[in-house]
Amino acid sequence: MDIIKLLILNITIISILNATTITGIGYADLEPEAKKEALSDLSNKISVDVKSDFITITKTLGKEYEKSNEKIVELSSNLPILGVQFEELVGKRLVKSTAIINSKNTLSLYEIELKRLYKNISTSMLDLDTNKNDDTKYTILNQLLQDIESFNKHKVVAVILGAKNLPILAITKSEVTNKLQSYIQSIPSIKIASELLSSNINQRDIYISAIKPNGSNEITQFSKLLKSQMSVKLNTVIQPTNAQYFLRGNYEILKNSIFITTTLSDTNNKMIQTNTVSLKPSAYKNTRYKPSTKTFDKAMNSEFIKSGKLNVQVGFKGYSRTDGIDLNSGDTVDIVVKTNKPMCYFLLGHTLKDKNKFSYVLPIGSDNSPFINNITGEDVNRNITVIDEVPISEPFGSENLQIFASTFKKNGTCPLVVPNTTENKDGYYVVNGKPSKVIAQTRALNIKKKKFKIEKAESSISFTSFEK
Repeated sequence: MDIIKLLILNITIISILNATTITGIGYADLEPEAKKEALSDLSNKISVDVKSDFITITKTLGKEYEKSNEKIVELSSNLPILGVQFEELVGKRLVKSTAIINSKNTLSLYEIELKRLYKNISTSMLDLDTNKNDDTKYTILNQLLQDIESFNKHKVVAVILGAKNLPILAITKSEVTNKLQSYIQSIPSIKIASELLSSNINQRDIYISAIKPNGSNEITQFSKLLKSQMSVKLNTVIQPTNAQYFLRGNYEILKNSIFITTTLSDTNNKMIQTNTVSLKPSAYKNTRYKPSTKTFDKAMNSEFIKSGKLNVQVGFKGYSRTDGIDLNSGDTVDIVVKTNKPMCYFLLGHTLKDKNKFSYVLPIGSDNSPFINNITGEDVNRNITVIDEVPISEPFGSENLQIFASTFKKNGTCPLVVPNTTENKDGYYVVNGKPSKVIAQTRALNIKKKKFKIEKAESSISFTSFEK
């Protein structure tokens, strides 16, 4: 009996040791704000894990994702968080909140939700085959689209937590989208489309993210206009940190229409409502709607650097790091950086305007190392302002800010290699080459294997600026 108990104890210990634990940390003056910051940090870390293991994730989801580079951008953002536990520590100045999900305690919640969604999807497919009414079919397809997207996103997190033998859907999101298009009458204006996409949404404190083109992080003129029109119809907030709900979406450019899908979610990324519309070409003929950054987006999300448990984030204070940011001339932003370990880093910017694409390194260091900065001691796990009140000015258009980070060598020095730069007439320290190639070259410089253990990581934030 004692031997059996000992074996059970050993198995339990091994199971605990093998459990996947992901934590997010947030600091704020009050507990609710600290929790929100910790949850955001947790969500970002899961997103980074997905990007760094993209090949495994896409193969698990199926051929639709494995074969399409466009899915890279959509796959890792806004993932649902279930069973999160919080730990609070009240300090003299700030409240520290730690958000935790552990495969031992939460994986079963994802598996239960996947079974529920799988059953709903199967039922909807049967209803679709037996129902003859077009209006009813449209309603079924809309719900099917929402359930499939929710299923895929829950499955992504379940895989990260170590799930095996998860159910496989008999229908894809693309197939449902194709069916939906045949039931939707094309809308003649963006204004009417915004009204339909906002219909039956009564929630308050909604943050509307830019409705971006499929497979791109770029915010086009079409995205900006659609968001502006929808903001008039809904109860919205300006910054995502104040939101209770998020309205996100994307659009697919077809031969004779634009197909738009939007989804309303809560702060844990649980999907509440999905709406779809189709626009006639006349509605957007004078509006720029085609993305120009697809090659760059593919390069940014491929071969993502993450070795060890080092995590880094770069962003703008008060803004979401994943939803896309649209800014106007005259706005100012504070650039913030966050890490979970002492590290050194540099910031690589990419300006992606059609005829003026270039990459540059920000001078955030000291005289001895003008481009490299450090985060150590009490600054770990906190949002540290690197540069404050950066004005939004020319060149307007799509941009990206990327961080490359590393733990220190044993002797305390930084192993990062900053690409060579040349100062141009506008004061930018420009890196030679197209941005997509600069990304690949910079990664290559910084992933060389060393005899001693060094952890490396990267992250980025995309934004688009517009002239008023």
